[in-house]
Amino acid sequence: MQKYGRTAAGTQRWYCSSCASSTVRKRPDTKERHHRTLFTRWLTGNRSLSEIADDYGVSRRTLVRWFTPLWEQIHQPLALRSATYTIYILDGVYLSGRENAALICRTMTAQISWMFAQRETLASWMAFLKNLPAPDAVVVDGQKGLLAAILCLWPKTKVQRCLAHIERLARIKLTRRPKTSAGKELLVLVRQLWGVRTKRQRRRWVRAYLRWERRHGTFLKERSYGEPKTGRKRTWWYTHRNIRSVRSLIRNAMPHLFTFVRYPLVPRTTNHIEGGVNSRLKELVHRHRGLTQKRKQVLVAEHLAQKRRKKPTRNVT
Repeated sequence: MQKYGRTAAGTQRWYCSSCASSTVRKRPDTKERHHRTLFTRWLTGNRSLSEIADDYGVSRRTLVRWFTPLWEQIHQPLALRSATYTIYILDGVYLSGRENAALICRTMTAQISWMFAQRETLASWMAFLKNLPAPDAVVVDGQKGLLAAILCLWPKTKVQRCLAHIERLARIKLTRRPKTSAGKELLVLVRQLWGVRTKRQRRRWVRAYLRWERRHGTFLKERSYGEPKTGRKRTWWYTHRNIRSVRSLIRNAMPHLFTFVRYPLVPRTTNHIEGGVNSRLKELVHRHRGLTQKRKQVLVAEHLAQKRRKKPTRNVT
């Protein structure tokens, strides 16, 4: 074989004197790698299919043909490496409505693992967490199935509830401008959670909250009654249901509310996932709206595999 000029595309041409024919050397691996790079750039980037096609001098239909076999290849998560002090941030995100959930685990060193499930349930979280090494601490948003799975599989693991989720849920129930004095005082207490850093501040906050419960205990027991109906028992309900709901939220979260005070390496929020992974993931799912459920999973796996290769972020509390 000897060099025999170049093709119109600039590829080296080779000539065989024994068979008197010329050819070019084909590299299927390079071609597949190039297609994969374009596919990832389109799927996780901000450019449209037509813009990428114009850049590379091909038609949009050509790119669709190149990408068709790549939809059948889905990235699999790597095994998480153990560290001196392992902290997991766990969260789930739904890809369409309340179905097709992606369960995500991120470590403080930017390692990411994931699994797809129909919904966030105890069974799905158990199936996901049992394949992960037990951590020293976890940060969660308070989803019931997730908390139950952690207590079942990792009873010695320390749990930290996300303060951002607690404040957001409390603000939804109480509104920004509560009408009652109990609601106003409780909203102030919820906002003061961000000022707790030391054990002394934690004790002060807990005492202030317990005083609030004693002060407004009778008020929260007030009932409202419906109109009496013949032959039926008169219905009733608690008048201040939203404030009672926030009280239950804080009561249930109290055992895991201040883990970060005793263990400073544990973050107070799930922002490592919410802002660093989920926000961009939801944007990509919206950008590529119309994909089938299977292709949405390919999109999620591609995005998470990219995040796995990036530089770890600093601690965000």
